[in-house]
Amino acid sequence: MSSTPENKDNAMVGFLKRRWLAIVLVVLLVIVAIQNGVADEKSTIFLLFWQVQWPTWVLVLVIFVVGGVVGWVFARNRAARRARR
Repeated sequence: MSSTPENKDNAMVGFLKRRWLAIVLVVLLVIVAIQNGVADEKSTIFLLFWQVQWPTWVLVLVIFVVGGVVGWVFARNRAARRARR
């Protein structure tokens, strides 16, 4: 297989078609984190018996990372189930 510019363009188009939603969500995350970082607001989180105050932008990033980890675990489990079939 030769790597011509057309093949690279097709690969990029294929990548964008598969991942467009993830790209849009990351861009929105960055916008929300920046806007909340400038505002310097604090969010209070209640964890059982504790109360934690974090800047809102940190909370947004933590929730994003937790969601990414959960999605990765589910995708990995799905791939493992398919491989066993």
